[in-house]
Amino acid sequence: MQMQEFKNFLREITTFKTVWIDRGQGRWVTKKRMHPVLRLICVVVAIFVCGIAYASYSSFFVNSSSSSKQASRESLTFSLQEPPAEMPMPKAKIENHVENRVMNPVLVSQSPVVENANLEIRVEKVNKVNPESSSSENAQKIFAGVKNDNNYRIFVNKSEYKLTLYKGDKIVKVYPIAIGRNTGDKQYIGDHRTPVGNFKIVSIEDASKWSHDFRDGKGKIKGAYGPWFLRLDAKGWKGIGIHGTHDPDSLGTRATEGCVRLRNSDIQELRQLAYVNMPVVISER
Repeated sequence: MQMQEFKNFLREITTFKTVWIDRGQGRWVTKKRMHPVLRLICVVVAIFVCGIAYASYSSFFVNSSSSSKQASRESLTFSLQEPPAEMPMPKAKIENHVENRVMNPVLVSQSPVVENANLEIRVEKVNKVNPESSSSENAQKIFAGVKNDNNYRIFVNKSEYKLTLYKGDKIVKVYPIAIGRNTGDKQYIGDHRTPVGNFKIVSIEDASKWSHDFRDGKGKIKGAYGPWFLRLDAKGWKGIGIHGTHDPDSLGTRATEGCVRLRNSDIQELRQLAYVNMPVVISER
């Protein structure tokens, strides 16, 4: 009996009833109307469907926005890293570098041969400014184990705060420098020591727009690395190089986080003669 009543109820609420409506002046029309219960069910279903659609749209929008913000944040973080890694140079640029070095100083040579007429003129000018006598015996001792040729090479004496530029066995010029704050060979990341050993320049990078926070309360310093950064393959230590400075008064002292620091004018001059794979020897004395 109950089942029959339930069926009758379903039949009643799902049946559209014919209703006569008075239009006035003796005019009557008929309309089909759904049961109030069925009308309520339809409204509830419509609200439920709209709610699901709105929730799906909101979730998609929020996820897309979060992904976009995360990508922007990662891009900004990458742009602020220092110093950025150098990308390998295509062969075409390497072969033409000796001709283009003066016109486009950003290019770096992959070849240790730097016998260019323009560079020879610069060396003559350097020697006129600060002439040095030949020191073949010292050079052979300093660069023991390094390929003996007539190219440029660098010797850093930490105890005397000097960087000496050699051409073969001949001293070209001596530059004052600043080195790591702590004594001895580098032991771990953040020990503020300048590593000791035989290295080479792996890239020559434009550092004119770089900045750095020395954690001294002054915040980020623009131009902290000067115009150029000569990156070294320092026994696996990253971020070690020879570069300029915003603080020339620090030269002749232990002031850096591990790099070798020169005057901006000196690194500008040294960069003109530097090349990738250029030997660099750093010694305690």
